[in-house]
Amino acid sequence: MRAKLILTFALGGFVLASLVALGMQSRGGGSDPAAARSQASPSAKTNVPAHRVLVTYFHGDVRCPTCKKLDALSREAMEQGFAKELAAGTVVFQAINIDRAENKHFIDDYQLVTKSLVVADERDGKAGRWLNLEKIWDLVGNHDAYMMYVRGTVRDLLDAA
Repeated sequence: MRAKLILTFALGGFVLASLVALGMQSRGGGSDPAAARSQASPSAKTNVPAHRVLVTYFHGDVRCPTCKKLDALSREAMEQGFAKELAAGTVVFQAINIDRAENKHFIDDYQLVTKSLVVADERDGKAGRWLNLEKIWDLVGNHDAYMMYVRGTVRDLLDAA
């Protein structure tokens, strides 16, 4: 009976450790993405473009239907409007849960008060101008206007020299 209990705990620990490792890997090692970007210098080795636009949907643990729709619309705007740029790495789309301890700093970094879509300019691995696209809440029910608003903002930052 004791051996069965030890085996159960060992397997449970292994499963838990595997899930944690998988979660860390899918979030980029659990490190601060802004810090990782600032430490990375664009080079042939890293394949990070000298200029790129980061599009980040910030959400929490609790996600209502509207919050999920904001995420889906933002993702669609990027995938359908910037497929070539996403593939080249000049546009990066990510969703970040700000309820996780390691991501709380984004609340202050981007002055977040609710679920938000932030578009940020990055040059030579250094964060530059950023915009919190607050109108997404007003446009969530108007697909075409939402797409134009988000894509237009991303395009403006991409085209800025």
